[in-house]
Amino acid sequence: MIETSKSGDTQRASSPEETRERILIAAREVMARKGKRGATTREIAEAAGVNEATLFRHFGNKDALIIAVAKHSCGDVVLRDVISSLHGTLDEELFTIAEAMTERMESMVDMMRWSLVEHDYENNVFAQETWRPQTAIRGVVTQYMAARIEDGRLRGNPEELAAVFMGMMFVRVIARDKFPDQRIFTDTDYALRQFIDVFLNGVRSNEHGHA
Repeated sequence: MIETSKSGDTQRASSPEETRERILIAAREVMARKGKRGATTREIAEAAGVNEATLFRHFGNKDALIIAVAKHSCGDVVLRDVISSLHGTLDEELFTIAEAMTERMESMVDMMRWSLVEHDYENNVFAQETWRPQTAIRGVVTQYMAARIEDGRLRGNPEELAAVFMGMMFVRVIARDKFPDQRIFTDTDYALRQFIDVFLNGVRSNEHGHA
């Protein structure tokens, strides 16, 4: 089935897959500017070059569209592919993972900030969903941590290790603009290597031993 121009739809004939992709991209752009609560299906449809009827035919309602945008933008599949191709020292592997996560977070920082502001609203939208973008990413990182615990290169609880590791990148990306004079917020390569050093080795001086 090919969609053609009618009632405000784009003049170019599109396949259903192309139309769905345009709506998702437009929704992500509008939500990044206005938040999920503030974005309207009418504005999203206009940005995508379709009418609201087309939008609802593809996604049913606004909540379903929000969930679809989250899945479309999540990046868990890409991160899984990155991890599956790793082969190096633990430090090198963690740097590659951190770099991929940071790149994705930086591309999504506007959406992340809205998520913090609209936490209660998002909880209502995702109330019937077991899937969340943050849990999807954490699940991928948890599997990596579990594998490194199993091969003896790490110790601890894999879910907690994943949460700490992700938290380092999350805080840096969210707070980056607040600390323009700090190298750890302005130099990504330096920051990630510092995080990995702290993650693996801690910050206690060996000269003083353990308390």
